[in-house]
Amino acid sequence: MGRKILIQLIKLVYHLSSVPFLRNQLIALAETRIRDELKKIPELPMFYNPSPRIAEDKFYVLRAMIHSGLRGKPSWKFVNTIVENAILSDYRIQKEREFRARYGVDPPGFLTISPGMRCNLRCVGCYANSADQSAKLDYDVFSWAIDGMKKEWGARFVTISGGEPLIYRSKGKTILDICRDHSDVLFLMYTNGTLITEEMAERIADVGNLTPAISVEGLREATEARRGKGTFDKIVSAMENLRKAGVIFGLSVTATKQNVEGIFTEEFNEFYFEKMNAAYAWIFHYMPIGRDIELDLMITPKQRYELWKRSWKIIRDEKRFVVDFWNHGTVSDGCISAGRAGGYLYIDWHGNVSPCVFFPYSPVNINDIYRRGGHINEIWDTPFFKAIREWQHDYVKRYGNWLRPCIIRDHHRTARKLIDEFKPKPIDEGAQEALTNVNYYRKMVEFDDELARITDPVWEEEYIKELKEKQAG
Repeated sequence: MGRKILIQLIKLVYHLSSVPFLRNQLIALAETRIRDELKKIPELPMFYNPSPRIAEDKFYVLRAMIHSGLRGKPSWKFVNTIVENAILSDYRIQKEREFRARYGVDPPGFLTISPGMRCNLRCVGCYANSADQSAKLDYDVFSWAIDGMKKEWGARFVTISGGEPLIYRSKGKTILDICRDHSDVLFLMYTNGTLITEEMAERIADVGNLTPAISVEGLREATEARRGKGTFDKIVSAMENLRKAGVIFGLSVTATKQNVEGIFTEEFNEFYFEKMNAAYAWIFHYMPIGRDIELDLMITPKQRYELWKRSWKIIRDEKRFVVDFWNHGTVSDGCISAGRAGGYLYIDWHGNVSPCVFFPYSPVNINDIYRRGGHINEIWDTPFFKAIREWQHDYVKRYGNWLRPCIIRDHHRTARKLIDEFKPKPIDEGAQEALTNVNYYRKMVEFDDELARITDPVWEEEYIKELKEKQAG
């Protein structure tokens, strides 16, 4: 009952967004309801840590999502898709129950798919630089994967990466066709933005269930240093076109050692969130994978900790929906790779299925499963993925530090042990090289140890101390 009330409250908030008094009253009610629902969180007991601070983190992010969504002025169709289908659908709950009855755990929550390798840019250190530019996932396989996700997991959310997704073509169909063919799914598309003309923005608005996250590195200088001269003006033009067309959009920011100090500065926030009206931001930390491995581009553990503090300030104080893929493990209940409950699997342009975009080792290819009439749950049930999920489960049981949740980046020793045991296929030359490069292993492990030294005391004091005191009685 509470969930259905929350659905109606959120929809009313957006429907009455132009009436400030009513909107503010409904926002207050929605926030109260969210707090009530968070008290019931042990719906995912395998991944639940009942720390009061973790529940507080989740609340502030959900609150920020509502406020940021209102600033973006989304269409009614978009709101309906995200609220009723992607987040709170009865169908999803039914499918989760069926999956749980069969497998004993909740299903994954989404897929990330890179359907095409081609890109019109060549950014420094990009993982997608390393493959055959003509490689692409067949449209039928692409659509089949989404159908399987919906039917077996009840999931209604897909992240599209690349390559540049707007270049993708298969059997005469494009990314916008996949959105139309799956109109009950919310699509988040990572794009460099340079192809979003006025016409393309109108077409995105027409499908109504696609939100572009446009890649930036900071302001002009930082963005063009990585993406090339002239890209910043094209990005600004894309944002203006999307805003004019009524499309809610956000940012995708890759933090490197060179640009991290400029992320979430007052100037950054004012330009992108206030002037350009970006509704959200996804933060990724440069991960040295692909052919163009640049270990020195990685942010330092100290820089990562400072970015963690800045991101929570903007979430709490400015109510901006900002999600850091590595720093916000308290929101996602830790590592979300390998198809864990509420998490995801990654499919690339060759059909390789990996635990994560940043964990480039694949035990299975979706093309093989599709050709023999198989099942998406066969992929999920692969021993390599199961072993990662078992590690995630054990890490939570012993109150492992969710400020360093990532198995491949923050626990590289563990990741390498699983790779050695299960021998998944490296998906490109860079992934193969990483297995034999002694310097790569050494630097990743040194990073992990220093990150633990910095963040373990913070985790213990701010997240676990109160919980342990309560449990002690």
